[in-house]
Amino acid sequence: MTVTVAGIDVGNHTTELVLARVADGTVTPLGHAHAPTRGRKGSHESLLGAAALLRRAEADADVHVDECLLSALRPVDTATAPLPRATSPRSPVRNLRRPDASTPAGTGFGVGRHVPLAGLDGTAPDGPVVVSVDATIDFEVAAAAITSAVTAGWQVVGVIAAQDDAVLIRNRIPVAIPVVDEADVDVDPGAVVAVEVVEEGRAYRAMADPIALSAALGIDPAGIHDVAEFCRELSDASAIAVTRRTGPPPVPAVDDDYVDCTIDGVGRRYTPSQAHAVLRLAPPGCATHLRLRAVPSAEHGLAVEDAFFTDLGTLDDGAWLRRGVADAHGTVVAMLAADEVSDAAETLAALTGRPTRTLATEPRAAAEGARTTPGLPPDSMVCDIGGGTVDLIGADRTVVAAGAGETITVAVARVLGIPRALAEQVKRTPAVRVEGPHVAHEEDGRRVFLDYPAPSDAIGRLCTRGSAGLVPFSNRLAAEEWRSLRLAIKRETIAANIARCLRAFDEPSAALVLAGGGALDDELLRSVAEALRGVPVAVGRANVDGVHGPRFAVASGLVHLYAAGSMPRV
Repeated sequence: MTVTVAGIDVGNHTTELVLARVADGTVTPLGHAHAPTRGRKGSHESLLGAAALLRRAEADADVHVDECLLSALRPVDTATAPLPRATSPRSPVRNLRRPDASTPAGTGFGVGRHVPLAGLDGTAPDGPVVVSVDATIDFEVAAAAITSAVTAGWQVVGVIAAQDDAVLIRNRIPVAIPVVDEADVDVDPGAVVAVEVVEEGRAYRAMADPIALSAALGIDPAGIHDVAEFCRELSDASAIAVTRRTGPPPVPAVDDDYVDCTIDGVGRRYTPSQAHAVLRLAPPGCATHLRLRAVPSAEHGLAVEDAFFTDLGTLDDGAWLRRGVADAHGTVVAMLAADEVSDAAETLAALTGRPTRTLATEPRAAAEGARTTPGLPPDSMVCDIGGGTVDLIGADRTVVAAGAGETITVAVARVLGIPRALAEQVKRTPAVRVEGPHVAHEEDGRRVFLDYPAPSDAIGRLCTRGSAGLVPFSNRLAAEEWRSLRLAIKRETIAANIARCLRAFDEPSAALVLAGGGALDDELLRSVAEALRGVPVAVGRANVDGVHGPRFAVASGLVHLYAAGSMPRV
């Protein structure tokens, strides 16, 4: 029996389709097509788009499809949210300075026992102290009390203030010490506090060194790795105020944003800033429910299969950018819905007039399609990089993680302040800085002559080469800076996510083959290989059916699964 089928992959970003004739288990390709997904994956709008794509493919191939094949659909929502910068809930150190604080005063660093301002009226103790000024105290009162204490013999080495009074206090006291304002002053009296204000134009930060910080606060060397992770938060800070953590991290209030995670069978509720580190260090699937009021789909709470956060501040640190050339504030959030779209096959059947069935999960179909790659080593792992998820399929398990191609797009759009459609274009390829009508500066430093005079709106700006010519997208970044930032985004999003997925496997296979539209990006292939350099795995790219490259893995895999199921049993 001969049947013409269409394998249809409705993705979060792109819908792909493969037409094939199946006869006694043999697949004969007839055509393929793809188009941007309309609306949310699995929505009526997205399935309308799939139906239109099917009609177009049928007309191009001059065939009539007898049956449509779908994979199980689960949408991913990707958005930016103004979340606080990441903090590790396992860290033995607590950051006292608010993330948005910007007005410290003085320079240098000091380590001392904490003394609230009201405690300065006693006898001066032996050793240095750090004084705290709460929000109810006027800066002149605080400065006068600190001056009196210094005159009486107190060794004041730093000040932390709850309000933005650092400059006002520093200008009124007789000692040159660091004053860090907009800080949490709820610290036990006598606790050791380390403060530092970096001199303008200097890069050295004494307290951002995990060895120095551990020694200053008396932290056991066994916790130095967690301290080192915490120090990433301090590496680009203009001011530092830290102390030892004496209790568990605070649990979110009833009305606050939260992320529920289950790790090793134990459930815990985290603040979004704490969840950054948890979600990046634990294997996918630990997040179960979250509420983020800045994200429409999660403002009232959302059950999830997985979630992945990318703190844009880490992109800025990793790219070594000049201050102000990119917006590195906020977090890119990817959330994989816990529930599948149950009526997708029924809806598509009604829209196309063809029988439609949900044949397999997306990972299973992607693995089936990717393994048609010629020369693929036996037992290779398959990594399908879609718009919303990274699916890692090994011999004994499958891991599905939120956060893929759209995470890169959203991050690029945010840091550059450009529309998503333009971000989708500029994220993939090198750019040039147009210096004049006929001259451009390439990312590798070369100056080249343009084939055609540049339009006036491109001169002095960073441009991508589009089908219609040069498209400007930034007037602040140099070409080399954009390359550094672009690679940092890919490293901190998909490459980091794939490394997270590998933690779920006892041992990786000898080869990892990348499939899906994301694998078309040559820089992403390199970023993943670099992220896994310490893992004995060779990273390559799928060539589905020997003709499609890495694309159409799910759509082709559905056809091959159908063919395998249609073979007569003997």
